[in-house]
Amino acid sequence: MDWLKEILKNAGVENVEEVEKSISKELPKHYKPADVFNETNEKLKNALSENETLKASQTSIQTEYENYKKGSISQTEYDAKVKEIQEQANETIKQNNFDNKLAIKLMSKEINARDVVDIKANLDMSKITLDGDRFVGLDEQIKGLKEKKDYLFNKEETRIKGTGESSYQKVDENKPDFSKMSYDEIDKYLKQNPEAELE
Repeated sequence: MDWLKEILKNAGVENVEEVEKSISKELPKHYKPADVFNETNEKLKNALSENETLKASQTSIQTEYENYKKGSISQTEYDAKVKEIQEQANETIKQNNFDNKLAIKLMSKEINARDVVDIKANLDMSKITLDGDRFVGLDEQIKGLKEKKDYLFNKEETRIKGTGESSYQKVDENKPDFSKMSYDEIDKYLKQNPEAELE
């Protein structure tokens, strides 16, 4: 963790290498990397959503059962309504599972989306399917988006040693081509990257 060594050096800490090793060893016990946190968070949201869907379907089935007991609907109508409620619940759970896995995939280091909602708004969802844990039709669209709208993705920064007050200088080889962006896209990019400069 070069950034940590730099902080420790600037703070005048002795035995920087030793301290950095100790921190590196202890840090994973207390903090999770962003991608691990995001995946866990998405899975939790999905589990809560599935639970709510199942509770809502159970309530609907109970209501229909009460109607059946009162004689408001026949056995056949009751069975049909229960089947419909269960199918709707299953479809909702299936869609939530798809959305959850897609969010995790988009936030992964492989894709590194800035904002899942922004990326999804630029995808043709009708061409993306889930085969087990693998998305079919996603990679091609992401590749195209990275070429045309790279500002939608976080970029790995290449750093080179500098001089003077700043010990490092950022080098961004993937700077967006503003000439290919609309006014709204440029405005959004500048809001997300206030330090960026138009050239």
